[in-house]
Amino acid sequence: MPRCKECRDKFEPRYFNQKYCMDKDECIKAHVGYAKLQREKKKEKELKDWNKERRKREPDAKPTKYRKLLNSEVQRLARLIDKKCGITECIDCNKTLTKKVDGGHFHSKSSNASIAWNLHNIHTQRSECNMPEIGGGRRLEYYEGLAKKYGQEYADYVRYDIVRLYPTIHVSNQEVAEKVTLVRKINREIDTYKFSDPITARTMFNKIIGIYDRG
Repeated sequence: MPRCKECRDKFEPRYFNQKYCMDKDECIKAHVGYAKLQREKKKEKELKDWNKERRKREPDAKPTKYRKLLNSEVQRLARLIDKKCGITECIDCNKTLTKKVDGGHFHSKSSNASIAWNLHNIHTQRSECNMPEIGGGRRLEYYEGLAKKYGQEYADYVRYDIVRLYPTIHVSNQEVAEKVTLVRKINREIDTYKFSDPITARTMFNKIIGIYDRG
């Protein structure tokens, strides 16, 4: 037989895991206090579990953070595509790439946010060519680099068509967070993907990521 936690007398329990004998006033009061404490602990755990699940479902608390992370991961993917395809020259100045390279945008993120994550808008660029005070005035060189490397039709596609195809996009904060996870996985496993050239790869990964359904 168990002992009452309050008076320490042995008692016959009426239900499973009973802690108090309920035969004396002080034992009844102790039982009420214990039951209240257990209820509070249960509610506290339920709230903690709910918040944990909410954070998984709704990482909207820091939307800017996730959008910046997606920018970074997509730019990294563009560089990895070019590296795997053997691209060794800057898309802008055509000089040999150094250790300091960026995923440079043709249309800047600030001026065309709707295509900031479109891989066709991002190509490997020497960091010095991507400096804000320099790169902003080198769109002609970038455009000519696209035409020289991939042909005039593709250069015009990047310059004109993707802006018309995607004047706006609708991606929730939740979706942005999910895309961060997806692109990180692609970057880790880039060597498992097969593609023949940088343009085909960009179209393929745009569709896998799922923001730009037309590639």
